[in-house]
Amino acid sequence: MRQITAITLLLSVALGNAVSAQNNNRQNEQRQRPVPFQPFFTLPGIEFSKEQQPKVEEIRKEFVPRLTENQGKWDGVITEEQQQARRDAFQKARDDGKRGRELQELVNTAIKFSDEQKKQRATIQEERNKLLGQIRTQLTALLTDEQRAKAGQRERVQNQISPTHANVKYGPHERNVMDVWLAKSDKPTPVLVSIHGGGFRGGNKSVSGGVLKACLESGISVVAITYRLSNEAIAPAQFLDSARAVQFIRHNAKEWNLDPTSIAATGGSAGAGISLWLGFHEDLADPDNDDPILRQSTRLTCLAVYNGQTSYDPRFIRDLFPDTTTYKESALAQLFGVDLNKLDDLPEEKYRLFEEVSALPHLTKDDAPAALFYASKLDTPITSQGIGIHHPKFGKALKEKMDELDIECEVHTGIPRNDEWTKLTVDFVKKHLRVDASKTGEKK
Repeated sequence: MRQITAITLLLSVALGNAVSAQNNNRQNEQRQRPVPFQPFFTLPGIEFSKEQQPKVEEIRKEFVPRLTENQGKWDGVITEEQQQARRDAFQKARDDGKRGRELQELVNTAIKFSDEQKKQRATIQEERNKLLGQIRTQLTALLTDEQRAKAGQRERVQNQISPTHANVKYGPHERNVMDVWLAKSDKPTPVLVSIHGGGFRGGNKSVSGGVLKACLESGISVVAITYRLSNEAIAPAQFLDSARAVQFIRHNAKEWNLDPTSIAATGGSAGAGISLWLGFHEDLADPDNDDPILRQSTRLTCLAVYNGQTSYDPRFIRDLFPDTTTYKESALAQLFGVDLNKLDDLPEEKYRLFEEVSALPHLTKDDAPAALFYASKLDTPITSQGIGIHHPKFGKALKEKMDELDIECEVHTGIPRNDEWTKLTVDFVKKHLRVDASKTGEKK
């Protein structure tokens, strides 16, 4: 994150009602501001107690400056000339009517890292990994025995099930990799693709240990993918990378004993948004492409996602959550390379980009059924951008449109990522991969 805006406000005492009201307004404004590097100060499946939160905040205060410095180094690797070349290439490609993968490829060719820059990036990434390891160590030290057992159980499940194929390259970028767990079967198996979250600027290939175990036991293979982050390439890079991953899986279906007509997707937050986009977007298959991978379909059979955004259009988000600053979420500003304080005065191509990478605008009657799970409830107040950007109102908006089109859509609220969520997710995936797989196909 580039914007470090969180400042602790001290409540004034005995300064009168007017000053108290002013302080309250400041507090409300503070709660709307983004929390720097938020995903780095969480542990999967763990909800810190009120007693633990102050200690988490102390760890955050210690490491945010160091993470900010590291981010500055990462951003500094790209010269101003390279940044301008990327912006110019994007503008020209848009003006020429380029879209999707063709646009992204043109933009990518505009910036070429030197060997020295690649070396610098590797060093900076190593430094970042060390910081994240230190943060995780300190967070883990705060856990109660019960929390530690829960965290350990999640890790043991996934770590004990080694991938059949690890770190498989599916594209040219260093983050175009996937882990593949193949279910044992004499017949081709359906597949669940897990797409990680992290605000498009963090995260790595992963899958819930419980979901992985349940899928493999049910004869469903699992693939966990990663993609380019927004500090490396703005949208739609993350979405196109994920589409290529699906195409790569289909390209290798015969070798891996997979059913190419039966592929589902899951993910949390950004991974949920990408999954929904893949489920609703028209098929990106290019039958005449020289690359055999790109000839494959990108269509999916069903979707089961957590805390997902059904639109990344800040204008839609502003309307969905009026009187909040949710639409100014810094992850979105970085994803699109825009200043969201100027939302109503952006180049037209940015508005087209907002719509292109949002799931809702692509929804049509022949799309995949979806199950959406949210930690919050529909009446949860928006007291921070983090709550807003993961609010079930996103799911409600999608369900209303899917109901109109008579497409199955489930929205579950107040669901923590626990055993209940695992069962609901896997049951939904099993139902559609095994019963309704014939519905998967090219979108007209």
